[in-house]
Amino acid sequence: MDNPQPRLPTLRNDLRCTPIVEDRRHLYIIEDPVRHIFFRIGLEEYLLASCLKQANNLDDLLERATVRSGVAFTPEQVRTVLHWLASRQLLQSEDAAPLLAAARQDQAMQETRRFNRLNLVSFKLPLINPDPFLRHVRHLSWLTGWPFFLLWLGVGIAALITLAADWPLFTGQLNGFFGPGNLFCIWLIWFGLKLLHELFHALVCYRYGGRVYEAGVLFILFMPLTYVNATSSWQFPSKWQRIHVAVAGMFIELFVAFVAVLLWAQNPISASGFIAHNTVIIAGISSLLFNANPLMRFDGYYILSDLMGIANLYQAGLQYVRSRVSYFFYGSSKPLPPEKKFIRGYGVAVYLWRFAVLFSLGYLASHLAGGLGMFITLGAAITWMGQPLINLRRQWPLLHQHNPNLLRHLLKRLLMTGVLLAAALHLVSWQKRVEAPAVVEYQEQYSVRTKTSGFVTGVLVADGDKIQAGQMLVTLENIELQFVLEQLRLQMAQLDLKIRLAHSTERLTDLNILQDQKQALVKELAAAEEDTANLTITAPGDGVCISGNLTNLSGTYLGKGQELMWIVSARQKQLTGTAAQNDIDDFRQFSGKTVDVDMRAAGMGIFQARLNRISPTATAALPHPALGAVYGGPLDVRQAALSSPEQGLEQRYRFELFVPRFTLSLDLPPAIQQQVQAGQLATLLIRGTKVTLGSVLLDWGKTWFKHKDTIADGRG
Repeated sequence: MDNPQPRLPTLRNDLRCTPIVEDRRHLYIIEDPVRHIFFRIGLEEYLLASCLKQANNLDDLLERATVRSGVAFTPEQVRTVLHWLASRQLLQSEDAAPLLAAARQDQAMQETRRFNRLNLVSFKLPLINPDPFLRHVRHLSWLTGWPFFLLWLGVGIAALITLAADWPLFTGQLNGFFGPGNLFCIWLIWFGLKLLHELFHALVCYRYGGRVYEAGVLFILFMPLTYVNATSSWQFPSKWQRIHVAVAGMFIELFVAFVAVLLWAQNPISASGFIAHNTVIIAGISSLLFNANPLMRFDGYYILSDLMGIANLYQAGLQYVRSRVSYFFYGSSKPLPPEKKFIRGYGVAVYLWRFAVLFSLGYLASHLAGGLGMFITLGAAITWMGQPLINLRRQWPLLHQHNPNLLRHLLKRLLMTGVLLAAALHLVSWQKRVEAPAVVEYQEQYSVRTKTSGFVTGVLVADGDKIQAGQMLVTLENIELQFVLEQLRLQMAQLDLKIRLAHSTERLTDLNILQDQKQALVKELAAAEEDTANLTITAPGDGVCISGNLTNLSGTYLGKGQELMWIVSARQKQLTGTAAQNDIDDFRQFSGKTVDVDMRAAGMGIFQARLNRISPTATAALPHPALGAVYGGPLDVRQAALSSPEQGLEQRYRFELFVPRFTLSLDLPPAIQQQVQAGQLATLLIRGTKVTLGSVLLDWGKTWFKHKDTIADGRG
């Protein structure tokens, strides 16, 4: 006598199932009120699940589901649906056997999730249930309606017009955006924007009757991004309501960016203008590059999914690619293409994007976070490469059953892939584009500074005057210094008298002591006389006086080393550039030749200049203040002490480069010399050597290990 089939489990009684119609397709939203989780399934899957309560066994379920849906289900399809429902804890049963099988499958999935926690490049941390708080902010729902949209539109148009008018000034302030001194400000603005972003997702969700029961932080390279679980929007009957929820975060970020543009335009060089400028960049990048990107499971993806009418577009695209890869490497059954060709293209695009992002984030982590970044990169590599191996180990018996020659087939495909990859690394190449920042300056220029302190008693030149070498420029007065000089001269006269007296009385011991005192006094007197002579400041060379503050100097006190003016030779201007050490070989090939110079930001367009000199060694000295990030330039700099207080000298500082660079000198065309002004920035452009994909990856690897060795040496 045949054994009866075990009793099938049924859907939990407390589940709420809501039918919706989406692009003429009938779907069901299953809500788990205990865990506040929502699931979306198709009509056929729902009819199959709803027949569980009446069915006595698997055969009876197949018959009932076929009659109700008109679809001939297979036992494999039924088992797949049951496993999915059980793994989501949506079933109940008196017989534990079916649930135990699904629990084993769910346990394997949990092990996979735990393994994936090694990937620290990105991870999610749930924190709170925001529902009690959000109930008290429903009065802000007017921000999600038409009146606020009209305000958003008006402010946006005004901001775009303002940005277009001041575009050169706005882009000119981008230099140094990622400088070390700006990172904390970026982080604060970013985090504040993300809080506002997620709040608006929740507000729109509540507008249409949804709820939000989970909020937390998503870390990407330990950069916190807030998130809320707004999956309750899946039950909304209109796709436009769901799209409104998805677009709400970007909507408010863009509004903040619009307001920031208008604030920045009021005073671009103030502290508030600096913060507003950063806000515009961060809000624009996060909204367009991340949130609006449909290849990542952020807002843009859900908008695209609803517009295309494909509920699980991301999973469907990935599943298609995985099935094709499985067919290629394991020789499994050939997968059927999805109903829509768009899914195939989307799946391939997602995988290409994921590889690019994961590789970039790993490389960035290893460089920005030092030893921790290397650990992050290693963990990511283990999860990305180890997960397919774990899946292969689990599926090996089934795959071997379908393909008895699995091992030989796999080795052949791996060898073929290795050959193709090696060929791509060698054959894929491009012409490297090399850039270097530069600044316009005079070929002959002198910085006139005070060599001693004192009050200004006379200014003998004006801005724009022609000056000859040795000409008197400014006179100072320092009564204390003059008094010290007179005292030293008096001491010298007294000491000479004592020396003559000791010599005449033949007191040799006293004579030696007095002569040593005189030698020390001579040095003090010489220094005092030099300081006194420096109270009269003269021109170190010929040229034109450049200074905007000479008329206000009379009667003011100037400290030692204070800059008064520049004397420049107006006969010729030049470009001074600075090249990174990795690019200097490419620039040496253009020594004595012309290179492209981009000065479009200054209205000069793109022209050519002759590269006449390259410094033989790299230096950390900043070639020109305009190139430093602290002055709005493109190069990151740090403060370095010029002298030590232990030596009794006045402490002074200068800005120097973090990484030494080579200095370049270029001759400007005569026509350009007459138009450009000293201090204007430019960009040098050349076409470097031809590089292959393999050489680029090799250079990155060398840089990575060099960076690791530097960190190890520093800790040792």
